[in-house]
Amino acid sequence: MLATLIHDQAAWVKWLVFLLAVGLLVTLSPITPFTTEDGIPITLQSLLVVFLPILLGWRVGVAAVVAYLIIGGLGAPVFSYGTYGWDRFTGSSGGFLLAFPIAGLLAGYAMEQFQNTKSVLIGALLLFAGQFIILGLGLFWYRAIIPVEESMLASVERLLPGLFIKTAFGGLALVLIQRLVAAALKSRNVETP
Repeated sequence: MLATLIHDQAAWVKWLVFLLAVGLLVTLSPITPFTTEDGIPITLQSLLVVFLPILLGWRVGVAAVVAYLIIGGLGAPVFSYGTYGWDRFTGSSGGFLLAFPIAGLLAGYAMEQFQNTKSVLIGALLLFAGQFIILGLGLFWYRAIIPVEESMLASVERLLPGLFIKTAFGGLALVLIQRLVAAALKSRNVETP
């Protein structure tokens, strides 16, 4: 969505966008508004790590996600519940964290392939697909560490409503950003003689 605009900017603008993306991840990701019955937090992390590569392009978006993971690994309380440290990558949440750059890369790259369509629907579908990849990989890892009697399908069904809500929220944000960018470009083109 914004990848084309960012690509044509000076290096300092690209760095500023990257730093803003990392700041957004660091600020919003620790917020844990809901937790499932078995302790799995429902956060904005999975939405943001897919949303940013879709919005900014896979290069800037995935770089921001990797920087976010490194910041959390080094000790900043940026993961769910304000947790941190390298042990989060080997514990029960490790599969979710390690899936972040994979899902961001796939969703961001796919969005760049459809960039000429300017379809928010494609962006929303990619948001869902990326979050579903995180959910699947994260649950496989989680179940390998913590035995769960519930079937994988039952776990996914239980977590799908949160995934749909986050996707709807992200889709609305994409619509709003697309309209703001279109209006800004239109006004810039009108002002240019």
